[in-house]
Amino acid sequence: MFQFIESIRVSNREPENLHFHQLRMSRTLMHYGKQPYVNLIDLFDSTCINNDNVIKWRIVYSLEQIIDISYTNYSIKNIGSVALANLRGHQYDFKFEDRGWITTLLNTAGADEIIMCDDGVLKDASYANIVFYDGANWYTPENPLLEGTRRTQLLLEGKIQLMDIRLSNLKKFEQVKFINALMSWEESPIFQVARINMSTV
Repeated sequence: MFQFIESIRVSNREPENLHFHQLRMSRTLMHYGKQPYVNLIDLFDSTCINNDNVIKWRIVYSLEQIIDISYTNYSIKNIGSVALANLRGHQYDFKFEDRGWITTLLNTAGADEIIMCDDGVLKDASYANIVFYDGANWYTPENPLLEGTRRTQLLLEGKIQLMDIRLSNLKKFEQVKFINALMSWEESPIFQVARINMSTV
């Protein structure tokens, strides 16, 4: 049985970007021939939030039902090293709960974080979409492994732009930023492109 997840940021006791999470959940269900069966705001239980920290509201669901709901404090990952990793044909078009192969790639990379690429095309990090800075503007890969909700928001706001980013043009960029639903743009960690270990692909 397929199981999927949505991880939603709760800040100041309010869930963020619910519209984008709802769209992704509905799109996932409809892809597998199911009608959307839940309104996310109806699942939110404010009584589970007992502090003003950033909370990770995690929903596990199947094609038929909600499996689990949890609320945990979220801490931003410290990234001291980054290595490239070869996808070797793997796909992650929907936010499946089973991320075992991604965890394996990360654990074998010898770095705090990975940037996954497929045939020289850069895709995503293990836990985030990626955005590259060329000294003037921020660009995100045209075809990521998974279209994240924060990425969608930032594209609509015009803060980031689409680009075909490859190993062959990576050196034109100065920095890479890791973005996901649980971090604001300002909070998202930045790493220097020159420090990425490129010998791993």
